[in-house]
Amino acid sequence: MCTEKPKHTMFLPESVLAELLECNYPSWKRDTQRESVEWVMASMKNFFDAPNPWLGIHSTDECVVHQREMDDSGHVALWACNVLQSKLKESPNTSAIFKDACIPVLRAVAFRGADKDLEKFLKSLEWEFAQVLATIDLSEQWSRYDAVHHIHQFEKTNLARSARTTAARVLTKHSILFGGMVYASAFALAALRLQWMERRTKLMMDVGVIPIFR
Repeated sequence: MCTEKPKHTMFLPESVLAELLECNYPSWKRDTQRESVEWVMASMKNFFDAPNPWLGIHSTDECVVHQREMDDSGHVALWACNVLQSKLKESPNTSAIFKDACIPVLRAVAFRGADKDLEKFLKSLEWEFAQVLATIDLSEQWSRYDAVHHIHQFEKTNLARSARTTAARVLTKHSILFGGMVYASAFALAALRLQWMERRTKLMMDVGVIPIFR
């Protein structure tokens, strides 16, 4: 059966994000920038190792186009992983800068020919999450232990959920190319975690703690 695929994705970001990040982010090991690139690749691999056949389908009429997009998305993810892996191999002993590696791929698979839309997406993603992170503050009356505990509690209980919610809100407002939603979602989740790390580092240093991961 031949079907004409639409220009933009049919996938709902909430469904994709939930599949990519079901629980919490994995623990950092050493290099937050490099590991963020690796997480984008690993999360997409896991997504396509056991894809949800009913992901975001509202009716049986959508099944054929949905399967077409799932197939296209798999090819896109494979290409993206090859590009990112090459970037990591180019600098095996240095920190791979997440944005330098991942944004060109995002442009190619989700915003091809729409650089202004890409710029708006990136700014919106950062701004929306900044509003969430601004609510995380430390009381001057807290001890250093209490402040660090508060930060760790946010990471354990709220970070992943806040990232999924923010990413879904931003992705819904922007037109993502057909086949590009899985990568765009993985990128958004990784980018938001790095944004949290910047806020976390500031909060830690404000109470006199130098974090291991920054």
